[in-house]
Amino acid sequence: MQNPDNVAMQRIKKSQNSPPFAKKLALVGCFLSLPLLTFCQEKTIIDCKDCKTLNEVKVFGFSPERFMSGLKVQRIDSINLARFQYQNLSDFLQFQTPIALKSYGSGQLTTISFRGTSANHTAVLWNGLNINSPTVGLTDFSTIPLLGFDQMAIQYGSSASCVGSDAVGGSILLSSVPNLTNKGSNVVFGGQYGSFRSGNVNAGIRFHKALKKGILSGKTLFYGGTNRNYFGYYPALNVVKTDRNGREYAIEPSQTIQKGFVQDLYFKLNTQSKANYQLVYLNIWLTDNKLTIQPTIPDFREVTQTQAYRLIAGIQIENTSLKLGFIRDILDYGKGNFINSSNASTDRIIVRTEHDFFTNKNKANTTLRIGGELIHYATKVDGYGNNLIQENRGDLYALIRKSFGWNGNANRISTSLNLRQAFSTLYKAPFTPAIGFDYNLITNKTSQLILTSNVSRSYRLPTLNERYWLVLGNPNIQPENGLNKEIGLEYKYQHGQFYKSSIALNGFHNLIDNWTYWNPERNYRVENLQQVLSKGLELTSYLKFNDFLTQQMAGILFSYSLTHASQQKVYDIYAHDFIGKQLIYVPRHAISANLYYRKKRWNVGLQSSYNSARFITFDHSGQPFPPYLIINSTFSRKINFAHNEVNLTFQANNLTNTTYPNVKKNAMPGINFHLALLINFTNN
Repeated sequence: MQNPDNVAMQRIKKSQNSPPFAKKLALVGCFLSLPLLTFCQEKTIIDCKDCKTLNEVKVFGFSPERFMSGLKVQRIDSINLARFQYQNLSDFLQFQTPIALKSYGSGQLTTISFRGTSANHTAVLWNGLNINSPTVGLTDFSTIPLLGFDQMAIQYGSSASCVGSDAVGGSILLSSVPNLTNKGSNVVFGGQYGSFRSGNVNAGIRFHKALKKGILSGKTLFYGGTNRNYFGYYPALNVVKTDRNGREYAIEPSQTIQKGFVQDLYFKLNTQSKANYQLVYLNIWLTDNKLTIQPTIPDFREVTQTQAYRLIAGIQIENTSLKLGFIRDILDYGKGNFINSSNASTDRIIVRTEHDFFTNKNKANTTLRIGGELIHYATKVDGYGNNLIQENRGDLYALIRKSFGWNGNANRISTSLNLRQAFSTLYKAPFTPAIGFDYNLITNKTSQLILTSNVSRSYRLPTLNERYWLVLGNPNIQPENGLNKEIGLEYKYQHGQFYKSSIALNGFHNLIDNWTYWNPERNYRVENLQQVLSKGLELTSYLKFNDFLTQQMAGILFSYSLTHASQQKVYDIYAHDFIGKQLIYVPRHAISANLYYRKKRWNVGLQSSYNSARFITFDHSGQPFPPYLIINSTFSRKINFAHNEVNLTFQANNLTNTTYPNVKKNAMPGINFHLALLINFTNN
C-alpha cells in the first residue's frame, strides 16, 4: 500500500486545474563566489524614473520580521521582484539563495528544504496567513508567481514563535503593500514566449485615488501561462537524455496550465489627527493550476488539478488589527479515462486579532505585540472516508522587541523575546519560546560589525493526512517539536563614494524530535519515529557599485551553505544503517551566485546555482544524483515613449545544457530561451 502523502502529492506534484474560475564546474561557482549584487535591500536606486519604489507604511500586521532578532532574514525588495517577474517562486529562489529545492519535473511540484529540513518544515505566509496545504502540509513553489506580490522576506531557521506552525526550518513571507502617497494609475500588460512553446501573459492595474473621506489604493492582476515539457520532441515518446558520465534519464512529457487573479484594496480613512491611523483592506488571490503527464497517450495520462481561493478582510485602527480569512484548497487527481478520479477539498476560516503597545510616543524603544488566532478546518477527502472532518486549532502569542542604547548609540543592541502557545481540540501542542539579539559591535562612518544570536523552540502540527487517512493515518500522532540555535557575524564596509560590501557567516544547529515518518515496516502507517539533527554553516557576501551621475549599477552576490542533516536515533532493527547519514535529496554543498551590470536603460545579468551530489536512499546504497551547475543569463532594455514605458527582456536558461535528474529520475530541461515584453502605461 502506498504512503498516502505520496498519493496526495502525486496530485499536487503534477501541478494542477479544477472548475475554471474566471478560468550548475565548481570553478565557475568559486569564481562567482566573490559577492553579487542583487537589488535585494538596495535602498538607493539610480535612474529612479525607471524604478518603482515602495513607501514605508504603518501596516504592522504584515511584518513579523521586526520580532526576529538574531535570525537570518533576507529581504527581497520590489525592484528585484520586478526584474524576474515572469518567474515563479521556485525558479527565483534557486538562483537567489542557497536553499535546496526538490522538483518532480518541469512545471511540476517543487518543494523547498531549508537547512536540511523537509518540505513541510517551511511556513509560507501570504499577508500573514499560512497557505500551506492542510492535507500534505506544504506549498508547491512552482505555482506562486513573483508578479503577484510587492515584498518578500526569506527567513532562515525556526521562527515558529513568530509565525506559528511549520516554521521549523524557515519561512517565506509574501506581502502586499498599499500605495498611499503616489497618485494616479499604472496599467501593465505583458507576455513571455519561449522554448517548447511555453509562455505566459499578464495584465493589471495599480491605482491611487484621493476621495473625500480617505485614500483608495490597490491593484488588480490577471495572469496565466502554459509550461510544456517536450524538450523539442513532440510527441515525446521513448526519448532519453544522456549526461557527461553516460547516465541516461528519460524525458517525461507534461503540460502545465496556470491561471490566477490577485486583487488588493486598501482604504485609509481621513482623520482629524495625523496620529490616528485607520485602514480597511481586502486581499484576494485565486489560483487554478492543471498538470497533465503524458498528454498525448491516454492510457498513461495523469491529470492533477488544484485550485485555491484565498481571501483576507481586515481593519486596523491605530495599533489594533482584526483580520478575517477564508481559504479553500481543492485537489482533483485522475488517471487514464478519469472515471475513478479522487477529490480533496478543505476549507479554513481564520480569525486573528493583534495589538501593539509602545513605551514612548516615537515607538522606537520597546514594542509588545499580543495576539491570538483561531482556525476552523472542514475537510472532505476520499482517503478519509465519507464523513466531513472538522477540527479547531488556535494560537496565543506575545512578541516583544526592545532596543538598548550604549555610548551614544540609541540602538546598540536589539533584542526580542517571543512566546507562543498553540492549541488544538485533539492534542496538546508544545509551548514555543524564543530569544534573540542583534549587537552592533562596531558602528562608524565606514563600517559596521553585527553579532547575532537566537535560541528558539519550534513545532509542527500534524497534517490532516497524518491524522485522518484511513488505516495509515494515526489519530494519536503528536506534534513535532525542535530546538534551533544559531549565531552569526556580519561585517559591512563603505568603500568611498561608490562601493560597498558585506560578508556574513551564520552557524546553525537544529534538533527536531517526533519527526513524522510513514513507516514501511508498518505498511507505511505514519508514526512519530525519527529524531533529526540539521547543522551547518552559511556564508553570504556582496560587493556593490552605484554611480548616480553616470547612471550605472553593478554588483556580485554570493551565497554558500554547508548542511549536514541526519537521523539521530534508531527506531527499529532495520534503521541502524541510517544513523548519521545525510538525508535523501539534501545536498551537502549548495552555492548560488548572481552578477549584474546596469547602465541607464540597459541591464545584463548572470545567475548560477550549484548543488553537490544528493543521496536517494536512506542507507546511501543507491547511486546518488550527480552534482550539477546551472547558469542562466538575462538581457533587458527599457524604451520610453511619452509617459509610457516598454521593457524588453531576453532570458537564456541552462547555458551549459546540463543534463540532471529530478526526484522522479527524469531529465530536467536543457538549454532554453524566453523573450518577454512588458508595456507600462502611467496616468498621473
